[in-house]
Amino acid sequence: MTLIYKFKKEKLERGGYVIRPRILVELIGSKGSVIVPALIDSGCDATVIPEGIARGIGLSIEGDKHKLYAYRECNDVVESSVNINFLGKEYRQSVTLSNLRILIALFKEGVKEEEDIVLGIDGIFDAFEITFKKSQNRIIFKPVSRVFYRKKDQF
Repeated sequence: MTLIYKFKKEKLERGGYVIRPRILVELIGSKGSVIVPALIDSGCDATVIPEGIARGIGLSIEGDKHKLYAYRECNDVVESSVNINFLGKEYRQSVTLSNLRILIALFKEGVKEEEDIVLGIDGIFDAFEITFKKSQNRIIFKPVSRVFYRKKDQF
């Protein structure tokens, strides 16, 4: 089964528009699930979700804190896992990755929480062949038959 998505046109705060590879996914935890847009980021090692969403679906935020460094930013994160359902066209098709290792970005005092979900390389790019065809406005996810798992400490 192949899942096909379109790039999303988004308005910038300073004006103008940009086209981004953002797809709908369902995050599933012990207390429920939520369908959210997620940015596909081939430059990010791990999948990252904000603490508010993690708490809302019942993910554990206990554990050792680590630092996640991004362009001009640093966030405290904890490692967890989640089930992610990649929703295909009109929800008729979907592929679920179970117990995907993720990082939960913890709240920063006095800073508005980011709402973005970032789909990073680890686990996602192992499970799918992902093709970006911007000129055709298509993002193609083709599940691979063999999924590779990393050791716990390889983030």
